[in-house]
Amino acid sequence: MNYDGHEALRRDMAGLANNLCDLKTTLKVLEDTYHYRYDGLAERLAGISLRRLSVLMDEAFNIA
Repeated sequence: MNYDGHEALRRDMAGLANNLCDLKTTLKVLEDTYHYRYDGLAERLAGISLRRLSVLMDEAFNIA
């Protein structure tokens, strides 16, 4: 692909891709920490929310 004149765009998109990858990794760690089988209600609710967010992100990437 020809990037002449679009270096800033390429750099910004690469940064976004890296940030999204980091976010997905962080979500996975948090899902493993706060899961639906946790004893506390707040932790279970957080785990359910984190799982839903992860699923929605996966769906968004699969559509794109």
